Amino acid sequence: MISEIDRRKKKILQAVVQSFILTGKPVGSGTVARISGLKVSSATIRNEMGVLEDLGLLSQPHTSAGRVPTDLAYRFYVDMLMDQHRPSSQDAKAVEKLFEARSREMEGMLQEASLLLGRLTHTTAMVFAPFSAGDTVRHVDVVRFGVGRAMVIIVTTRGQVGRRLVSMDSEVTDETLERVSAFLDRELSGRGAEAIDPTALKKKARLPKGGAALLQVALEVASEYLGAIDERVYIGGTANIVRELEGEGSESVQVLLEALEKQYFILDLLKDLLREGTLTVRIGEENRLAELRRCAFVGTSYPLAGGLFGSLGVVGPVYMDYGRTIGVVELMAENLGRRLLSSSD
Repeated sequence: MISEIDRRKKKILQAVVQSFILTGKPVGSGTVARISGLKVSSATIRNEMGVLEDLGLLSQPHTSAGRVPTDLAYRFYVDMLMDQHRPSSQDAKAVEKLFEARSREMEGMLQEASLLLGRLTHTTAMVFAPFSAGDTVRHVDVVRFGVGRAMVIIVTTRGQVGRRLVSMDSEVTDETLERVSAFLDRELSGRGAEAIDPTALKKKARLPKGGAALLQVALEVASEYLGAIDERVYIGGTANIVRELEGEGSESVQVLLEALEKQYFILDLLKDLLREGTLTVRIGEENRLAELRRCAFVGTSYPLAGGLFGSLGVVGPVYMDYGRTIGVVELMAENLGRRLLSSSD
């Protein structure tokens, strides 16, 4: 098929795709002539558009209307015709600003990354971040949380924050609680899961019975939190996909929204990127997941400490602005990977 698409047909196809991305309306020969700059008659352009339709790259929704790109046209556009994808200076500044605040909690930053990615690309954005053993404690706090309960709060060197409600003896005094909290903060700082020895630490603490029991539970919480591979997904811009796909019918939009509410669906989608290891663009029927076959997906992976990789991606209409979307996705992945690696040092 590619051999049948000469330079003129490529310019016409590029003009149709770019116009439809911009307006969402069928594209006529006059618009093509204006965008492409071709010095040929409207009749010649219409004939060439007819050939592109025969090749499966364009379709004509109504007899009197212009043409619209097919999924195959978008694929050809992304692979062969699209200008180099660089984010605009405004998009680049927005991404850089997100990562300027060094003290921000990791969860908050990842959630904000998904929201910004969705806003800049007018899509629904997803960020996947697995964290594993190898993380160490930066700060521990234990606070009373009602009668007979306490909240154990663990902040890691990578900026993760773990919170767990635990039971404790109702007779544990505020003084004992403060001793437990201060001891844990002092003794666990800089330690990973493998360096936490509950028996030795309990002997060193010399706490009364209720405090010793609370210390034991808090140490178990710290070990579990630091030692587990924690897979987290952050989603931003769900409303964007509703707006962009409103012409597709409420049923197909509802199916997609229900899928996006299921974490296993998102994990399945984003883990594919870890296997592929490069920028991925899937258009329409190319999507393995049935719920996405009226959409386009753009995603890539980014490095984390400990040899792990995270991934991020966006779901939008097949007529999304691929150049801008790819540029922003790559820039976000580059900055996110750099920030997460630096915070683990």
